[in-house]
Amino acid sequence: MSASIFERVAEEVKVALLNHVAGVDDRVFRAREDAIGIDEGDTLNVFTDGNQQRTFSDTVDDNELTIAVAIYVRGDVWETKVDVYAVLLHPLVMRHSYSAAGLKIARVRLTDQDWVAEGGDATPGKRVMRYAFRFLTLADDITAQP
Repeated sequence: MSASIFERVAEEVKVALLNHVAGVDDRVFRAREDAIGIDEGDTLNVFTDGNQQRTFSDTVDDNELTIAVAIYVRGDVWETKVDVYAVLLHPLVMRHSYSAAGLKIARVRLTDQDWVAEGGDATPGKRVMRYAFRFLTLADDITAQP
């Protein structure tokens, strides 16, 4: 059985970032839930963050899937350091060839961002960038597109 379109989009965002963002090397994860260790260095985590689905026709649904990219950094000034990663990864997400993976994406847009400072032994900074992916799926099959 094929993966859902939602999972395939999220995996393609990970592929777009893996080994293409200098400084994180292979530390690009898919929906990692455990804490980023103090010795792991700067890290990216790609995860689904919601989907708004509307009826397009009797057989087709219109989706707007939100994929989040969390950027974890250490160092002073953490907001400046995390901004360097944001500037690097943004065009990778926006310009990735999703059609090469067989996906028909109508539009990708950066829709939201937030910054969180951590304390103690935790990663001192995290910026989450949320991207909306607009695409169609079959109403009775979330693994296929019209």
